[in-house]
Order: sequence, then C-alpha cells, then structure tokens
Amino acid sequence: MKDKHVGLIAMLVAALGLAIAVVLMKVIPQYTQLPPQHIAIWRFTLATPPLLIFLAARRGPKRMLPRQPWWFLILGLTFSVASFSAIFALQRLSSSIYVIVLNFYPSLVMIYTLLTGGAVPRIFWLGLPLTLLGLVLTAFDFGSVLAVDPLGLVITLVNALALAAFMLISAWAFRGLDKPLTGTLGVMLGGMAVGLLLIPLLGISMPANIKEWLLLFSFSLFGTLMPIMAMNFSLKYIGAARGSIIVTVQPVLTILIAMVFLNETLTLQQWFGGALVILSIVLMQRSPDRLGKPVAEGQPR
Repeated sequence: MKDKHVGLIAMLVAALGLAIAVVLMKVIPQYTQLPPQHIAIWRFTLATPPLLIFLAARRGPKRMLPRQPWWFLILGLTFSVASFSAIFALQRLSSSIYVIVLNFYPSLVMIYTLLTGGAVPRIFWLGLPLTLLGLVLTAFDFGSVLAVDPLGLVITLVNALALAAFMLISAWAFRGLDKPLTGTLGVMLGGMAVGLLLIPLLGISMPANIKEWLLLFSFSLFGTLMPIMAMNFSLKYIGAARGSIIVTVQPVLTILIAMVFLNETLTLQQWFGGALVILSIVLMQRSPDRLGKPVAEGQPR
C-alpha cells in the first residue's frame, strides 16, 4: 500500500476519533457531574499512561522519547490550547456556529503552505469553498436565530489557530521521525502536563462510579489517544495541507454517530451538506499537487 493511501486511512481514523470525542463531550456532562473543563483535564491524564506503559515495556525507559522531545511537548501544549478553547467557546456559541468558524483552520493550513511554497492540491480554490458550503449546510439550521457572542468567536478563532499550528508543526516534526509512537508520547505528556498545571486554577472532580470512569476512559482512549496517534502518523506521509482537507469530514462523522447512537435525525439539508464535504475531499485528494519548494532537512529524530 502506498504511503499516500496509508496516510489517507490514518487521517480518516483520526477524524473518526475526533468525532467520537465531540459526541462524548456532549454525553459525559449529561451522565456525570463532571464540569467540561475537568473532563478536558482527565482526557490526557488517562490517555497518556497506557502509551507510556506500552513503550516502556517495548522499548525500555531510555528509548521512550525521541532525541529532540521539545517540539513534541510543544505539540501537546498546542493541542491542549485547542481542547480547552473548544470547551470555553462552546459555552458561548451554538455548536453549529462553532463548527463553521472552527473549520476555517484547513484554509489557514492551506494559505500557510502556499505562502511557504509547499505542495497543495491544484484545485484547492474549488475544494475549500465547497467544503465550507457543505459544512454550513451540515451544521447550521437556517430556521434558527443567528446569535454570535464576540468573545466566543474570538475563542473559537484561537481554537482554529491552535489546530492549524498543531497540524503544521506535527507534519514537520513527524516527517523525519523514525518511530512515530515516541513522538506521540511526547505530545501526550505535553498535553497531560498542561492539564495538571491547570488544576490549581480550574480544580478537579473525581468520577463518582464505574460508569463515569468508563466514559472518561472511552473519551481518553478513543477520543484523544487514537485520533492524535493516527493524525501524527498520517501527517508523516501526506503533510498538513492534504491532512487538513481529509479531517474536515469529522463534523459529518459526528452527525452520523449522533444519529446512530443518540437517535438524532438528519435533514435532507444535512445529507446534502455532508455529501458536498465528501465530494470536495475526494476531488482534492485526486487532484495532483501544485509544485512547491524542496522540503527542508533537519526534522527531529
């Protein structure tokens, strides 16, 4: 299987994991007494130890981290900024407005890649507007009253910038890394450190029973560790520009999961919007790359 196809499949797995995370972020507060900010702290705190134990058993304590771990710890910090800003943004914005504004970040990744001479799909000028239109149709209810909180909008833009930075730095850092799992551990440790440092400010609540622990472990493993690991693995092969395009299928997967497991219904508008998102992803993935500058050497190993 070609590296491009492996990267495509891995990014689809990442999008699925992020969709699971969104659904669980909606479900967990309904079935537990845990505040959203405490859930965000628990996600890395519970997700990191399994990977740490696995690498310690497989590679030994001295070989668990890459030779230059700081970039991967910074990636963990960046993802944490995205995670916490998402929580605070959703407290001020409707989920539909949040999804539409947030998914401006693939455009940021594409613009940066263009400005730095990187390779992007030739028909990005068609695919990006088509994706945005599909997301609007999928997420927005045109019969609802449009109300936008300015601070919520600013926080969502911070969320988008953090995700764009994560994809760009990850694509660079993991491209030259021989063992992606070691880099992923650095990301997870960075994210966990941020959460633990925020406990004095935000506090922390303990799960009350086994069901709450299981929900948190599910969120941590399938909504945090799985998508981050898959995304890092994918970006190693396909780069940030194409990776950011594929991951835009996440809102569509979120709605489908909610339809299956939460008995939510989809309107004809949402089906059409989801189809447009998928069509734009297929078109841009089949489009050849625009020629860019040679990739710089010196990635972390």
